[in-house]
Amino acid sequence: MISYPCNDQPLLPPLSDEAAVTVLEFLHHFTECFESQYYGEIHRYYEERSQADMKTADSPPIADDPPF
Repeated sequence: MISYPCNDQPLLPPLSDEAAVTVLEFLHHFTECFESQYYGEIHRYYEERSQADMKTADSPPIADDPPF
């Protein structure tokens, strides 16, 4: 049985080696441009998410709750 990395997606059409590399290079370039254009928004999102995670992780235990 063949395992596909994107099991939740429909199978992609077969491509020649050259076409696969061309698509991959396009996606890399697109991703770089996207990250460059939206760096502030992306950074802000992850910073806010990190801050929220730290706040929930640092909440003190309830005094009436025994540790075990």
